[in-house]
Amino acid sequence: MESSMVKSFANSNLKIIKDFFKNNLIDYEVITESTHGPYWYIKLSKDDIAVSISGDIGFSIEIFINKSKYELWQYDKSINGKIKTNNENILYQLNVLKLFLMDL
Repeated sequence: MESSMVKSFANSNLKIIKDFFKNNLIDYEVITESTHGPYWYIKLSKDDIAVSISGDIGFSIEIFINKSKYELWQYDKSINGKIKTNNENILYQLNVLKLFLMDL
């Protein structure tokens, strides 16, 4: 049985991401999201761009442009120090992602 604390952790991370997109990248829509224990996953897309964000203790962001995969760290290596899952690091990486997507 999944503890409510673990489920709350995963759902809280998804909420941060969905709220960020709702407020900053409004053209993206959630395609899928899931949680299983501490693991969480969300995929959002707009036209031929998809963003997959997943994690548990740590997390990562992948961007797919015309089905070609790019890791966010390839755009900005500063995120390598921000991979532990917490609110501050999620928001930091989402802001880097926003800059990347706005440069396209």
